[in-house]
Amino acid sequence: MGLEFLNNLKKNLSKNETLSNIADGIQDFITEVAERLNDNNNNELDIVSIITSEKKASLTSENSIMKARDEILKEYAKNTTEEGDLYFIFNKVKGTDDYRVIQMGENIDKTITVNSKDLPQNSNLNQVMRLKDGKFELDTVGTEKVQDKIYEKAEEILDRQDKKLQDYRKDGHIYVVTEDKNNRIFLWDTTAKPDFEIEEVNFPENLLNEAKEGNKFIYKNGEYEKISE
Repeated sequence: MGLEFLNNLKKNLSKNETLSNIADGIQDFITEVAERLNDNNNNELDIVSIITSEKKASLTSENSIMKARDEILKEYAKNTTEEGDLYFIFNKVKGTDDYRVIQMGENIDKTITVNSKDLPQNSNLNQVMRLKDGKFELDTVGTEKVQDKIYEKAEEILDRQDKKLQDYRKDGHIYVVTEDKNNRIFLWDTTAKPDFEIEEVNFPENLLNEAKEGNKFIYKNGEYEKISE
């Protein structure tokens, strides 16, 4: 996984310590995800799942990352039309030898199914391909550029998520659970009474059984505590 664009960013920002630290953080994140992507145990995980397995993401953030992935693929396909349609190996059809492949080109944006025998040798999910003489070939340059951009955009989205959560948490405020589904906890600040709720991605695991709709928690010293009825 090449990280040339981040190395250049870091060099350009090296005179400013704060911005250089930001570049270090982004590079560390992308390096971790790239290592996870190359792990043999993750050959069946799509790129968004790999990213969100490294850092907790709300449903909103996860959807934003998926949308960013599609926009990045579309933009790269548009800028490389001379190479033909872009094919991105999206995920595997469960219980089969088929893969879902996103095809993007001029006036084309669709998902097709391709059998594993028709994919290039040693191909994996999250790779870019081109069709040459009727056969798929891996586009290593395109794969690197697309993956790098997706990682970079995902980090921006997750940073905004964490900032919003940090701002929403107020010491001494009482929060009510407005929804709990599949261990995803949504809270509303009953003290400040804002016009929106948040999905608390860092809700304590030991309190998940208590986080039922209508139950209240107080945020004290950086932690949630259940309020006894």
